[in-house]
Amino acid sequence: MKELRKNDSYQTFVYDFIKSDILVVCPNCSKKAIVKPGEFPAVTIEQSDIKVICLSCGYNKKRIEKSDSNISSSNTGRQYVIGDGIDPFFCFPLWLRTDFEGHVLWAYNIKHLDFLRDHIEAKLRERNGQELFNKSLGSRLPKWMTAKKNREILLKKIKELQNK
Repeated sequence: MKELRKNDSYQTFVYDFIKSDILVVCPNCSKKAIVKPGEFPAVTIEQSDIKVICLSCGYNKKRIEKSDSNISSSNTGRQYVIGDGIDPFFCFPLWLRTDFEGHVLWAYNIKHLDFLRDHIEAKLRERNGQELFNKSLGSRLPKWMTAKKNREILLKKIKELQNK
């Protein structure tokens, strides 16, 4: 039997998945919409570069930056929410999201979902002499997601999300 190995989980960061289109639930029709992050995370990113578009109902919105009076005028006041099953720019619920025994399994896009599938599916997760990067996605996944006892059920849930 072939032993599944994963050796790049500790070189991948969550930010790698929010640089491309993010799938969300449209706030207007509850169908699949796409958040376009533009040139994120470029420092010179324009507020109009980040937008959400629904191909079903035509809903579209640009992110409008608001300056915070407590922040110096040289700061744009950008705030992003990473995690919690919502997109980082508009805080809309993610399209690729499902419940699992009191937890939420979520992914920003298919590439992120593929990463999770490969990591969960792997029976051997190698660091290959890499430094212990605690910021890497492989090191930040919760125990319920990496536990052997949950592997088969989580892989079924991921397959359901891939077919959504």
